[in-house]
Amino acid sequence: MIDIEFLDELQKFQLALTKHSDERSQGEQSSSFTGQGMIFKDHKQYAPGDDIRKIDWKAYARTKDYFVKRFEEEKNLTLHILLDRSSSMDYGEPKKYDYGGKIGIAIADMALNTNDRFRFSVFSETITDISSGRRNSNTPSIISTLNQLRKTPESRVERCLTEYSSRIKNKSAVIIISDFLTDLEDIESGIESLKNTEVILVNVFDKEEIDPSFEGDTILKDPESESTLRTYLSSRTKNKYQKQLKEHTEQIEEIANKHGARYLQVSTGDDVLESFLEVWQAINR
Repeated sequence: MIDIEFLDELQKFQLALTKHSDERSQGEQSSSFTGQGMIFKDHKQYAPGDDIRKIDWKAYARTKDYFVKRFEEEKNLTLHILLDRSSSMDYGEPKKYDYGGKIGIAIADMALNTNDRFRFSVFSETITDISSGRRNSNTPSIISTLNQLRKTPESRVERCLTEYSSRIKNKSAVIIISDFLTDLEDIESGIESLKNTEVILVNVFDKEEIDPSFEGDTILKDPESESTLRTYLSSRTKNKYQKQLKEHTEQIEEIANKHGARYLQVSTGDDVLESFLEVWQAINR
């Protein structure tokens, strides 16, 4: 469950962040992704009345003629936030789903402040849009919807990302928030379908998944299949598990690097706003 009070925490955090940013940059926009910008369009012959500051002196050096650079307004970035709602995300305290949802909400709220569009969707076996993408989208409504959604057994990353890629029409960044406990081939195929966008993978783990505290006779439950297994967890088994998890995440990161995507790993044991800031910095890098 995501408490609505999280929006108050987020507002205070953003105010502090804005103040800190203003003090460091004195109002300069450091982001290459968000907000309004200007991009070069073409040249025109200089005419009386044109802004001499826009004369291209390199062109003059080549041609001995005066040309003025013309620019057009850069379209805002659209942030596509995709949150995994499969049953494996319904684990831990706080649950990975709630933690990832807070990161997604923080991204959406920050996008509103930077005049960027966003779309918020959830995926598991299928993908479902839960926001219209308008700048005046209602974040409390998104929280309410996330809290009401039922978790579904399986996460089909490849199918959902491939389907979603057809909906992307302009300059975009796709932020995928998931535990990525699925086949590596599916993850890679899904990323490949988003090849014309900026992709950020946010790998969410519960602190117990990263470093299990339990040992001995234990009953393990698969959150997606509901099956259980009684086993004895020795320190050797724990070390083997941690090694396999490390190899899995390293392979995901390799896949991300191969396709020009960015990979971040966050833990529910960390402050969620600090994790959000790490993600936001990756979006704006």
